[in-house]
Amino acid sequence: MIFNLNEKTLSIPEGTEDVLGIDMRYREHIMNIIKGVYENYGFNPHKTPILEYLETFNGHHGEGEKLFFHINDKNEKILIPRYDLTVPLARVVSMYPNIPRPYKRYQIGPSFRDDQPGKSHFREFTQCDADIIGSDSLLAEIDITIMAHELINKLGIKNFVLKINHRLLIQALALKVGLNTKEEHLGLQRALDYADKVSKDGLQGIKNKLIENKIPLNIVNQILIEIECFSNLLAQYEDLQNQISQIEKFFNYCLSSTKATADLKFILSYLPKNVQSNIKIDLTLARGADYYTGYILEGLVVDSEIGAILGGGRYNNLVSAVGNLNEPGVGLAFGLERLLSVLKSLAYIDKNILLPHKILLADANEEFHPKIFHIARELRKYYDVDIYYNHTQFEDIIHFAQENKHQIIIELIGDRPFIHSVIENETFKLEVTDILNSLDFI
Repeated sequence: MIFNLNEKTLSIPEGTEDVLGIDMRYREHIMNIIKGVYENYGFNPHKTPILEYLETFNGHHGEGEKLFFHINDKNEKILIPRYDLTVPLARVVSMYPNIPRPYKRYQIGPSFRDDQPGKSHFREFTQCDADIIGSDSLLAEIDITIMAHELINKLGIKNFVLKINHRLLIQALALKVGLNTKEEHLGLQRALDYADKVSKDGLQGIKNKLIENKIPLNIVNQILIEIECFSNLLAQYEDLQNQISQIEKFFNYCLSSTKATADLKFILSYLPKNVQSNIKIDLTLARGADYYTGYILEGLVVDSEIGAILGGGRYNNLVSAVGNLNEPGVGLAFGLERLLSVLKSLAYIDKNILLPHKILLADANEEFHPKIFHIARELRKYYDVDIYYNHTQFEDIIHFAQENKHQIIIELIGDRPFIHSVIENETFKLEVTDILNSLDFI
């Protein structure tokens, strides 16, 4: 948005936003739900700097590294506004090795990517991360999957899918079609992710990216055939355990697929039926970061154009790649802006947000009456109280109250308070009346 103000053009960078008034309350309301669930599952908060050294992030995000912002400081060090919250976590556990393990932390804060701004792409966005460092038990995967499912439900989203996959299944697919090197495996993985996140062109997008990654056309066509066969095979079986048995056969019980299917079998065996009902195994799910090593998941709202609202998975080599400790990790993250876009489209926020009881005090006298501060002091023992300082028409006061979601206006006429309801709530009005009647200076 651009404004002309006294011949000065004011704007903010594309892919960023100002969040004002009630929209900020909506935002905090959703963050509080997320924080509450994370805390309920035993995660503790922590904070890391927005700025990190470039070398901390180098080598972990594949093609995502093209989206790093670069800042040269006065000491000729190259800094970046953090790309995500997971790499800084790996740095933290390397720098503070005495933190008790497993280290379960959540962090909610901004990340930055020099992306092409769009409906679901932002250059500044808020990640809501929860991660577990120091445990290679699949019980951690189970816990974060159940937590993801509970959180989506608590946010009022009913029609959603939790896609799951395993990085070793992507490796098994690569080996099956004759891609044997690490670089070729990465080329396939990144093509799957690009088609899902950027081009959104399905198989055609995968094909285009594979060709761009210099995969021979005959192998590209074979990959597309294998993906279609895989999808058609799973569609024949509703039960997830049966699907996994078919996956083993599909990959001829190769070492990579055997490990992956064993992990998936174990994880699914612990998931309650209501969680399993939202699970879908998807071979094309890759996740963008190179550091994932095992189980991966992604949450999508059905019939939404926004795309994934959460993603995560197992990363057992990131901590050692960033620092000196060899520690496994697993986690997930919600994208707050994407989530808010979905919730607004579902009209969730307007129906479910509980605003604090807010009172607006105004004075009809030409000279502001000092008694209004006495009333405010007493009412603030119980409620949030705002004071309208300007002397103006009562219609302007009502408009101010409506815009700021005050439920009650208390207008001082002479030295007597009169209550006006902005939002009908008879119980609240009676409570405030009783407090006013008890004040000995009225």
